[in-house]
Amino acid sequence: MLDEGYGSDNPRLRLGQLQDALLRDARFIVGISMHTGKMTIAQATDFFVKEGYQTPAVAEREAKRGTSDPTYLVYTLGKLEIVKLREDYKKKLGADFSLEKFHSDFLQQGFPPIKLIRETMVGGGLEL
Repeated sequence: MLDEGYGSDNPRLRLGQLQDALLRDARFIVGISMHTGKMTIAQATDFFVKEGYQTPAVAEREAKRGTSDPTYLVYTLGKLEIVKLREDYKKKLGADFSLEKFHSDFLQQGFPPIKLIRETMVGGGLEL
């Protein structure tokens, strides 16, 4: 939304967006690292503080959450897959591309895995 003009370039909105994205990215790294035995809860907490710029209280909560919810990293993975799909769809349609058409076509697919939506929208030629 911000990239399309919402918020009139308000730096606070962009900062909030980036802070949320950084937290999700930290979850991605911590989730994989803890569940593969490469990071302890203490190391995860420290990572959230130093690399994710979270408060110690938030960092501890996020690290503990990661021990019982290995899928809390999927927000970032899903976003990356949808952004890649959007770019590939844009390449496919060229001048006929519009965000409204992309969102409409994407939402019409329902809730199958992105891989199946990708096949329907852009075919098998463009992969992640």
